[in-house]
Amino acid sequence: MSAPEPTSPEPQQYPPAPAPPPVPPYAVGYPPPYGYYPPPRPVNGMAIAAMVLGIVGVCNPIGVLGLIFGMIARRRIAETGEAGDGFATTGIVLGWIGAASIVFWILYAVFWVSMFGTLVGEIEDWPTEDPSSWDYSVVLRLLGLA
Repeated sequence: MSAPEPTSPEPQQYPPAPAPPPVPPYAVGYPPPYGYYPPPRPVNGMAIAAMVLGIVGVCNPIGVLGLIFGMIARRRIAETGEAGDGFATTGIVLGWIGAASIVFWILYAVFWVSMFGTLVGEIEDWPTEDPSSWDYSVVLRLLGLA
C-alpha cells in the first residue's frame, strides 16, 4: 500500500531553491581569473595627511601635526582595516624629526641669547650719557677689530 496523496499543496510553501553550481576542483586555492580581482582597499586620508605634513614639517613646527595625524591614522587603520599604514608611519617618523628640530632650534636660540648676554655683560664702560660721547672702541675690542 502506498501513502495517500495530499489533495493540494499548502499555499505558503515554495518550491525548493536550486542547488549552487559545483566548484571545479582546479579553482580551489587559486586566485580568481584575470580581470576579476577584488577592488583595492581604500587608503586612510589621515595617513596621507600625516605623510604630507611630516614631509613639509621636517624642520618646522608643522611636523608635530604629522606626528599627531600619524598616530590617529594608525589607530583608525587598525580598527577599520584600511590601507595606508606606511603613510602613517612616515608621518610619525618625520613628525618626531620635526619635534627634535624644534627642540634644537629652541636650544640654539637660548644659546645665542645667553652668549649675547655674556657679551653685553663684558662691557665695563657702558655709555649712559650723551650718545655723541660714546666710545666705540670697547665694542671694536670685543669684536676683535681694534
